Amino acid sequence: MDGTLTFSGNPLARAERELADPAWIDAQRADPRGRYLVLHHFDAPVTSEDDPHLAWLPPDELPLFEGEPIVLGIGDGVPHFAVVTSDAAEADARADGVGPAGLSYLDARTLASMLPAEEAAIVAQARALAEWHERYAFCPRCGAANTAIEGGARLECTSCGARHYPRVDPSIITLVEKDGRALLAGRVGGPPLRKSCVAGFLEPGESIEEAVVREVLEETGVHVGDVQYSYSQPWPFPGVLMIGCRAVARTSEVRVDGVEIGHADWYSREQVRDALAGSSDELVVPPPLAIAHHLLQDFVAHGADGEQP
Repeated sequence: MDGTLTFSGNPLARAERELADPAWIDAQRADPRGRYLVLHHFDAPVTSEDDPHLAWLPPDELPLFEGEPIVLGIGDGVPHFAVVTSDAAEADARADGVGPAGLSYLDARTLASMLPAEEAAIVAQARALAEWHERYAFCPRCGAANTAIEGGARLECTSCGARHYPRVDPSIITLVEKDGRALLAGRVGGPPLRKSCVAGFLEPGESIEEAVVREVLEETGVHVGDVQYSYSQPWPFPGVLMIGCRAVARTSEVRVDGVEIGHADWYSREQVRDALAGSSDELVVPPPLAIAHHLLQDFVAHGADGEQP
């Protein structure tokens, strides 16, 4: 793989050790140089469509927001935060016909193809943390309200004192190959030409390799082995880590589960190459935003034992 996968490459120093010091956090929030990313329905603001960049606000220009600012990290000696707009700010925005603070907001998927890679990675971090705060507003142990601590990097129950850490859900996505062909699958009800690599969440007590074998068998009926890790990608919808793998099929008969997967088939390198180039009339594959696109690029570039096709 060449380059950095979308949503990775965050340039901010996360300051994990400093976050344990309340005085340090107070000092960062009092810093007039602080830069704030205002999230509106988890969408992020941009400066313009001609040359889009994240629109950061100074502390004295912030709209009303919920909770405490979430510390994202330090960049060039300056603290960076994320805040989520309040209901009052959103009501004002609807009345004005613009987003809060007069900014234009776009969803993370759209922004990922527009922004510089390092800014898209910041959006991923901010969005994942903000949505985790919303989903974990109450303690799963006793049901009492949680409060943010350590700059928003942790939550703590106001009743039983339980500490909660950001939720990251690991999911495998696998390029299955056999005899120079790749196994690609499409979702039930999805466009018949649109296919991707087999993917699924890890289950408790399961290794990455075991998850690959299980998911491929469950969804396509194909037995695989020789599982190898390739690379990973943060996927902030809401907080997934996509673990890219490669596996060699031991069988070739395809029997889709009909629940998640509606159709699957084997495709040659030439067919995949054409699909990546957007010149195929028989196969549509994920765009460069997705890790599957890069796994397929690897498949086209190199054979099972590393030879050039």
